[in-house]
Amino acid sequence: MANEDLIYRITRAVYDRLGSTVDDTTVEQLVTDIYNQVRTTTSLRSSSLTMDGSAAQLGTGEGSSERMVISVFGLDHPGIVAGVSQILAEASCSIIDINQTVVQGKFAMVIIADTSRARESTAELKDRLRLEGEKLGVRIYAQREDLFNAMHRI
Repeated sequence: MANEDLIYRITRAVYDRLGSTVDDTTVEQLVTDIYNQVRTTTSLRSSSLTMDGSAAQLGTGEGSSERMVISVFGLDHPGIVAGVSQILAEASCSIIDINQTVVQGKFAMVIIADTSRARESTAELKDRLRLEGEKLGVRIYAQREDLFNAMHRI
């Protein structure tokens, strides 16, 4: 089963059980915890040895758990792109894709970042981005890409 499909099914079950009044952050944390437990168990079962005796993982999925979707919204002013990209650079994250626009003075940006070499956890990176958003006077939302995709299928 693909990672995205598994996360979608877990997320759907959480929403079905907890109802629509639960906040997205709680659902994201719960789904992440469950998914990590399932992935760890699955990885242990799907390990095999290569010709040289080293371990190899089978069926490792799309790797979308190593990417983050970052959305930024607010009133336009200089320094927003620089502030967000500086946080990512300090954490050793690469920007895979970026799109930003200004409509009648309103700023909107979406970044897809590769977090596979991040020096900090997803939670720490999300907190740093949120704090930077407060300093810049914009709202910054960050979420793992696989969770983002699964939650938006519901």
